Amino acid sequence: MIRVVLVEDHVLVRSGIRHLLEARGPVQVVGEAGSVAEALALLERVEADVAILDVSLPDGTGIELCRALKERQPRLRLLALSMHEDLEYVKGFLQAGGQGYVSKAAVDHELLDAVLAVARGERYLNPSLAMRLAMEMVREEAKEAALSPREEEVLRLLAQGLSHKEVAERLAISEKTVATYRERGMEKLGLRTRSDLLRYAARRGWLKG
Repeated sequence: MIRVVLVEDHVLVRSGIRHLLEARGPVQVVGEAGSVAEALALLERVEADVAILDVSLPDGTGIELCRALKERQPRLRLLALSMHEDLEYVKGFLQAGGQGYVSKAAVDHELLDAVLAVARGERYLNPSLAMRLAMEMVREEAKEAALSPREEEVLRLLAQGLSHKEVAERLAISEKTVATYRERGMEKLGLRTRSDLLRYAARRGWLKG
């Protein structure tokens, strides 16, 4: 039996999810919470295999909760069930340690499939989200392939926190040349701001050193 905790601020939605899971699969809902604080307190008291988290909660986000639970209970499997289909939410949840993400617009059986999959230690995205994420990864890889080695090197170093002057000294080029490589690289990647660059760098693993 898979023990599940539901974290969703709408009581009727929780009731529907509980009925769906317990009626169709080897699932027992062992607790419910309507906020980040309630979820953290609940999971100190009950043992669960999977926590299903809404991304939007009254006192925080499911992504923040996911990160906190991953630190406190590394073995707990975390699954997002959300109305948000923006890929930034999906990637944010997975990067925070989540194992799966299901849209509330998905058909009913996909939620049970997701719970069973993450309980087995697998990752799960409902098919429409998985396809969109795969297509975005292909587009990003194509953009990155268009970067020259020096453009990528400059963007990596800037994303890691070096100033234009520090990058220029490290690469033995002028600050003006650093700015030129930055502008060209950002344009190729479709990035406009430093925040855009940092998000892109995090996704590509550039911030690890």
